[in-house]
Amino acid sequence: MKANKQMLTFPVSKPGAFLSTRGTGAHKRGELESALRSAGPASILEIDFTGTEAMTHSFVDEFLGKLYVSLAAGDVQAAVVRLIGLNEETRESVAVCLERRKQFAVQGEDHTLLGETTVISDTYAEALKLGAFRAQELAEALGISVTNANNRLKRLVQAGALSRDRAPGPERGGKEFEYIAP
Repeated sequence: MKANKQMLTFPVSKPGAFLSTRGTGAHKRGELESALRSAGPASILEIDFTGTEAMTHSFVDEFLGKLYVSLAAGDVQAAVVRLIGLNEETRESVAVCLERRKQFAVQGEDHTLLGETTVISDTYAEALKLGAFRAQELAEALGISVTNANNRLKRLVQAGALSRDRAPGPERGGKEFEYIAP
């Protein structure tokens, strides 16, 4: 039941780059949002930091922090978002930014979460085990209510960590979704 998704890889910088300032972050975010709009809403987005030596917190906040706000608001759309090519230095900058904003992101190479991951990390780990599932299945696996599972899944979808497709209608009415882990 997986839809074919278009892959968009966005290279953040040239090798050896040190990225700084909010202005540079805003410019890069604008380029990325424009590329996303052109690619369409069903995109798998890989943000590629390969070659970026270091980034200031102000750059990361303006570029990545505000991108995740735009994704959550629906201003731009991507079914799945993965950060790739992070080194130890850039991974730390991303983690600090996301923790401060109470956001999180998926590191693409190993599907780990970066940022504010207190409860979400267990949910994401279980989602990876299940692969494709409905909220009820996740709730049962974690021993939580379906409402709680839906709230967690909403955050994971907004961050691009999971994608979701509408499932065939339940007999009792309402909307039901199938969630798909990368």
